[in-house]
Amino acid sequence: MKVYIVRHGQTDWNVQHKAQGRSDIPLNETGRRQAEELRDKIKDIKFDAVYASPLKRARETAEIATDGEYKIVFDDRLMERSFGDFEGKEISSWLEATGYDIGDLKLNTNVGNIEPVCDVLARTKVVLDDIKTKHDNDKVILIVAHGQVVRGLHHNIAGYTDDTDWWSVEYGNAEAREYEL
Repeated sequence: MKVYIVRHGQTDWNVQHKAQGRSDIPLNETGRRQAEELRDKIKDIKFDAVYASPLKRARETAEIATDGEYKIVFDDRLMERSFGDFEGKEISSWLEATGYDIGDLKLNTNVGNIEPVCDVLARTKVVLDDIKTKHDNDKVILIVAHGQVVRGLHHNIAGYTDDTDWWSVEYGNAEAREYEL
């Protein structure tokens, strides 16, 4: 099975370096253009299913990129990692405030009510397992989600250990990557 994983287009909070988490922030004009450019890049791919986070930024990216050609399945399990008390705050400020690497798989902290990284890995694994059971091996799937969620999807596909560097995978806005499941 071929899976294309996409991070949503740019938002104003991306530009301001704010943690968005579950805050429902829409795309900005640049983000809409990025989704249109993504549409042009993937227009010749025939998807058998399209899944997306229901948050506005991922929803808009999926809708624009697929140009209304597909029924999109909105899945709450693809929502961004909750950043708890730090949502809406500049990323540098909450990194300093926590004193922890919230991507450390061994530590797996929920300091400041941030969703533990291992919970993100667990729910993204369930999403991938569900997709594998619902679709045959020859199918092509599109998933549109968020930075932390695409990391979780990536690490579940590529494999990981407690020593895996969570931050080693970085997707740009409206970037698509192809994987084999």
